Amino acid sequence: MNGVRLLKKWEATRPFSEAEAWGLFRLAALGEAFGWTVLIIGVAIERYRLPGQRIAIPIAGQIHGTLFLVYFGVLLATYSSLRWSRSKFLLALVVGVPPYGTLVFEQIAAWQRRHHRSRVQFQSIALHVMTQSLAR
Repeated sequence: MNGVRLLKKWEATRPFSEAEAWGLFRLAALGEAFGWTVLIIGVAIERYRLPGQRIAIPIAGQIHGTLFLVYFGVLLATYSSLRWSRSKFLLALVVGVPPYGTLVFEQIAAWQRRHHRSRVQFQSIALHVMTQSLAR
């Protein structure tokens, strides 16, 4: 029970502005995708046995793993500021597992963000026009 209360308290905190959280999330998503690129290059180096390059996978794996952990940490820190549900947070975490999944998720989330923002702006403009016409 304490865990649920603590989670709800964290979600209500919103430590970043929405713009700051979005920027951090995008940077982390791109970083995680970069980690996949480094790992794939490391595997290719190992596969084609370039002389003296037996350390490529361990180094690439550490870079990729670190960037995934950073992505996870940024998700934890920003999902409440982005006003994401817990299920969207879990989906964002799961898409970090397949190669370049964070790029796809980031593009979908960016589209949703733009769509929602334009809908809110349209509604506020419509409300303003309606109140102005009623005031006349």
